Amino acid sequence: MPERKKILFLNYSLHSGGIEKSLVTILSLFDYEHYEVDLQLFANEGLFFSRIPQQVHLLPPLFPKEYRLNIRHALPVLFFHGHPLLAVCRLFVSFAGLHGTMGEKLSKMWRIERHTIPHARKRYDAVIAFMEGQPLYYAIEKVDAGVKIGFIHGDYNAMGLLKEFDRPYVEKLDALCTVSESCKTALEAAFPNQSAKFHVIYNIISSTFLRSMADKGGGFSDGYQGIRVLSIARLSKQKGLDIAIPAVVHLNRKGLKIRWYIIGVGPEEENLKRQAAELGAGDAIVFLGERENPYPYVRECDIYMQPSRFEGKSIAVDEAMVLCRPILLTNFSTAADQITSGKNGLIVPMTADGVEQGLEKLVRSRALRESYVQALIHCDFTNEDEIKKLYALVESRDSGH
Repeated sequence: MPERKKILFLNYSLHSGGIEKSLVTILSLFDYEHYEVDLQLFANEGLFFSRIPQQVHLLPPLFPKEYRLNIRHALPVLFFHGHPLLAVCRLFVSFAGLHGTMGEKLSKMWRIERHTIPHARKRYDAVIAFMEGQPLYYAIEKVDAGVKIGFIHGDYNAMGLLKEFDRPYVEKLDALCTVSESCKTALEAAFPNQSAKFHVIYNIISSTFLRSMADKGGGFSDGYQGIRVLSIARLSKQKGLDIAIPAVVHLNRKGLKIRWYIIGVGPEEENLKRQAAELGAGDAIVFLGERENPYPYVRECDIYMQPSRFEGKSIAVDEAMVLCRPILLTNFSTAADQITSGKNGLIVPMTADGVEQGLEKLVRSRALRESYVQALIHCDFTNEDEIKKLYALVESRDSGH
């Protein structure tokens, strides 16, 4: 039997986001007979950490756990635990992350962090940087590999990334993957001279796995009798939860029995809870925090809502479709890649009024919700063969591409 090829996967952490979920799904399906897989994270933490397959060799994190602490706690701990350079790095990074677009922050942070992060310790046949920013920059600058593959999971333009900074990194990649045709089009617009290396690899969905997880019990336990709306999202500006809060509050004031449950954590948690309280949401909006198995909640909800400002191809929406829930999306650039509005879900304007009108339409019409459910029942979303596209890119150097 030929020697197994050595593959390195890179990601920031394994917190409860779509990118992280997609990564552990790929790792769970990977061909370990032919590939030896290392996983390098910047921080060895997150909800999906327990789902790393045992065949994967987890490397020590690029940053000690103290680096992730609040700046006031991180500095003394790093200094007194023998990491003075990292303490200085952490201080400058905290300033770098205060202002600017996402791309400006990532570029400023990498210019600082690159001086303290070590090179990968061995050579790989392929490195796969599973997200934009630091993992992609690290793959180019710090990893010796025969094939270098990157992933950008969103609409490049909508994400506010910095193409002037990213261009030399993209030029050094052998392949750059994204998750929908719209996202590929955005990459082509940003880097027209690199379009030959752009590939679409859809988020891998296993319908059998999702349904088995949904059957494991758990789910709602509050005895609520009205319409349950669910969102699974990182509590960040991107996810547009602040757009939907006034809509849910207004619908309850109109007398509609509707309760919105939000699964997820993130930097906007305090702001969102404050906004809900100031608008008098009461128990109409429930923050559930992280849930290791959110699928019983998905199966039991009446409407699945994703009010995002931008998405690549939302895994949470794909999963809600597998579990045949009526979907409401705002009109972010890739929304129509996921559902056909009026057929198996509803796409509404990205405003509080747009969300309110769409939700009211779905809440008042059981027949409309059921028509969306029936449209989804007849679809098979399983696409585990997508992983073969990744194998082809890993092997591309051998085939002379």
